[in-house]
Amino acid sequence: MKALFFENRLDKIVALKAASVFNKHAALGKLSPLRYADIKEPQIPNQRWLKVKNTSCGLCGTDLHFMFMDMDPKCFTAAVPGISRKFLGHELIGEVVETGSEVDSVKTGDRVAMRIDWPSCNQLEISPPCEQCKNGNYMLCENLGLKNLPEQNIGGGFSPYMVMHNSQPFVIPQEIDNDKALLLEPLASATHGILKAEPKSGNKVLILGAGTIGLMSIAAIKGLFHETEVYCLSRYDFQSRIASKLGANIIQEGPGLFQDAANITNARYNKGYFGNEILLGGFDIIYDTVGNDKSLSTSLRLCKAGGKVVLIGINFTPGKIDYTPIWNQEITLVGINCHATEYNNKTSFNIAANLLSKNAVDPKDIISHRYPVSKYKEAVKTFLSKSKTKATKIVFDHQ
Repeated sequence: MKALFFENRLDKIVALKAASVFNKHAALGKLSPLRYADIKEPQIPNQRWLKVKNTSCGLCGTDLHFMFMDMDPKCFTAAVPGISRKFLGHELIGEVVETGSEVDSVKTGDRVAMRIDWPSCNQLEISPPCEQCKNGNYMLCENLGLKNLPEQNIGGGFSPYMVMHNSQPFVIPQEIDNDKALLLEPLASATHGILKAEPKSGNKVLILGAGTIGLMSIAAIKGLFHETEVYCLSRYDFQSRIASKLGANIIQEGPGLFQDAANITNARYNKGYFGNEILLGGFDIIYDTVGNDKSLSTSLRLCKAGGKVVLIGINFTPGKIDYTPIWNQEITLVGINCHATEYNNKTSFNIAANLLSKNAVDPKDIISHRYPVSKYKEAVKTFLSKSKTKATKIVFDHQ
């Protein structure tokens, strides 16, 4: 079978970095660690694993970070023990076609999404599990690198078949159709972020960014905390229209951002030397779904004293931010890593599935493009040209 995967090889990574200086799409060329190649169809490695035939999979910004090796080698994440071959695609839906005799979480014929992507004590079958995995925070596993996954050709959402450990699948409820199910993983991630700083009645909150995770964050807040006054900072008009439909008030990017935010929140706007803009007062909570230096710096400056900023967006190339608002305004800054077990043994996926069953978001508003995996290069270029293509969520369909 043909699969899309990333080879974690230093020589390939160095070659890609060099080639990218001259070609912004070098990651899609021959020098890249990214490969679309024939591999052996995966087989379950032991009786606690299952095999899935994938139907479709969403293209995520994290996938592009791997494709383009958009990572500073000195950032924290670069030193986290990884795996030699990373199969891409985690926003997947598929059908269980084989189960080991010890699998008790699913049965043949079940539609599933993948709940745990990165290796953890669960897939590594480490017992006793680390404290984080024991508490349901599987993305924060402290035993990464202590053991290898059972075999190299596990597959992913961009492969026609893959194998999962018994702990990984999430059974898709019957009332959720396939297109809605494609939003399960991104909505679960957004839900995890919202639950890190639950808004109170009467709060004014800001979603910074209106990509897929930003839009899912709006849906999560409106579905879970109905009385919250939600604002969204959007870059493109097509994103603004979707955010508005989901129930957010729109703030456009531009030179008047700080003054607009002051008017909305009844804060005091002040402009110092060299165009240094701040608010005294501001939003109660800000969810930064972009996650780069500029967005985080802006979030900290638009947050009121004693407020909270949740960093949901992912960036592997940190630069320089002004962190003085954290101590000067006593702002609480917290990050999230995808999803987890939230409360009462409910996972982010359980909550997201409940929201989707109540039509919290219409997939027709979110899914903008569909491609076969063989056209992944065209899909990536579409993703990177949002102002022209109006791409929101790109989906790969297996034929």
